[in-house]
Amino acid sequence: MSGSQTLPEEHDAQREMEQRSLRNVRSLLDRLEHEEDLERRTRRRIGWALLVAALVVAGGVIAWYALRGPEQSSRTITISVPSRP
Repeated sequence: MSGSQTLPEEHDAQREMEQRSLRNVRSLLDRLEHEEDLERRTRRRIGWALLVAALVVAGGVIAWYALRGPEQSSRTITISVPSRP
């Protein structure tokens, strides 16, 4: 009868180890979730920054084309008219 039974101290020690293991796993999961949230926020911020930068560049290009005025050529082209005999 005494061969298969565990002592109360052994049972308490095993239960404490199980609880410590569960706390370690929970801590690891919490840390992983926190890191994932930080990565998601970072990706979102980078995306917004790239969008704003693209809009600023596009606005600058549009403003440059709108404000530069008509093109003026610095070359003079002379066309000679053939004379009639």
